[in-house]
Amino acid sequence: MESDLGVLRRDGLTDPFFDGASADRLVIKRCEFCHRWFAPDASGCPDCGGEDLAWAQAGGTATLVTWAVSHPRPQDDGSVPLPAVLALVELTEGPWLYARLDGLDPGMLTEGLPLTAAFEHPEEGEAYLVFRPAP
Repeated sequence: MESDLGVLRRDGLTDPFFDGASADRLVIKRCEFCHRWFAPDASGCPDCGGEDLAWAQAGGTATLVTWAVSHPRPQDDGSVPLPAVLALVELTEGPWLYARLDGLDPGMLTEGLPLTAAFEHPEEGEAYLVFRPAP
């Protein structure tokens, strides 16, 4: 699937996430003290107050919480690109992430649909996370 996300670049704070994505691994944050999992943008643990969040590999399984379908405009040649499905998913570890869905007919989406993490590797920019139907 061709991305219309543009070219993704690292910002220094997300290097471990993109290192994981380039190796086809989902890496998110985890509190070193209480072991609660967090999304990659978390900066501290609201449960224990800990500020020591480490990057750790997640299992890569999730369920669909909600989604939106973005219908692109027709191209100059008259072709119509496939719609992009943007989703909020709940990882098995607990955090919710925004991600793109791939390999799914938008008409078949249902809340709670089991998903598996996958990674796209564009020619330019960083590899990025998508979710696909669980096998």
